[in-house]
Amino acid sequence: MFQLTPGGIFALPAGRTDLDLIPKRLGRMGTILDWGKALRAHRARTGINQQSLADQLGISQPQVSRIEAGTAEPRDDVTSAIRALLERPNNRSLFDGLMAAIQFSPHVICLVQLAGDNVRYVALSRGFREHPQFRRIEVGQTVRKDASRNGEVLLLDTIGSGIFDGEITAIDAVWITETDQHHNHWQGIMTPIRSAEGGWYLHCAMKALDADAYADLLANRETPLVLHTLH
Repeated sequence: MFQLTPGGIFALPAGRTDLDLIPKRLGRMGTILDWGKALRAHRARTGINQQSLADQLGISQPQVSRIEAGTAEPRDDVTSAIRALLERPNNRSLFDGLMAAIQFSPHVICLVQLAGDNVRYVALSRGFREHPQFRRIEVGQTVRKDASRNGEVLLLDTIGSGIFDGEITAIDAVWITETDQHHNHWQGIMTPIRSAEGGWYLHCAMKALDADAYADLLANRETPLVLHTLH
């Protein structure tokens, strides 16, 4: 589902944001879009053919074919029709439903995806975008390894844990960041999620801590990163 509200909250098209399929254009309010992939995924999910889709959008079947193939970009009125179609609740996939939950959440949540030796922000909640520490972060950016004292170590440990391969159930992490000489203490629960197309994502739900709560948590664990498995 493509949507970026005026508050800057991002949601995804039909579960697809694989880094080898980076979308090609920006839609209204800066949303990253690839209409062809979104339409193909919608047809695969709903079982309709190109002619039926064309009828719903008010365009011709050859035009649908060209948009899906990536040889033509839809006009603004067509993109509006596509967006309206994809945003209907009964057209959402389970992954789209998750994206909607992130999109409107007042809590500090982000969705990330592996990007080499880093991770890239894929979706940001309203609570995330409104937090003073994260206001400059945008979808598509990679995580700043220097944002916390041990940020690079935590990031590399997270990537190396196997959580992007389905080997880890969840990660419980604590860390400190510094903004304008102010220390922010965080706890984050990171849960792997797989889209219907096979792409792995990491759902990160974060909670701000005071210094004492952070110290208590850290004192009761061997490392800042605690891995949870089914075994």
